[in-house]
Amino acid sequence: MNEGVQKSAYKKVGAAVRRQRERLGFSQEGFSQSAGIDRARWGRLERGELNISLKTLFQVAALLGVKPSVLLDDVTLTECGDDGPRG
Repeated sequence: MNEGVQKSAYKKVGAAVRRQRERLGFSQEGFSQSAGIDRARWGRLERGELNISLKTLFQVAALLGVKPSVLLDDVTLTECGDDGPRG
């Protein structure tokens, strides 16, 4: 997968995480503290600088009170690595 496309997906997930946090009325620092997550790491997640695991995606969604799919709504199949039909 193209690295630029992949980074686009990370940024879209990060933006969705930020929107959901702001919807709850938390600052980045306040939310990361209440969630027990290092603020710098949380900031990197929201900026789309982290390639998070599926486990982390589910944990973050649970902390935000949303389904994991909400955090993926803006990501396209191309950004996920779907290069088309195989075989």
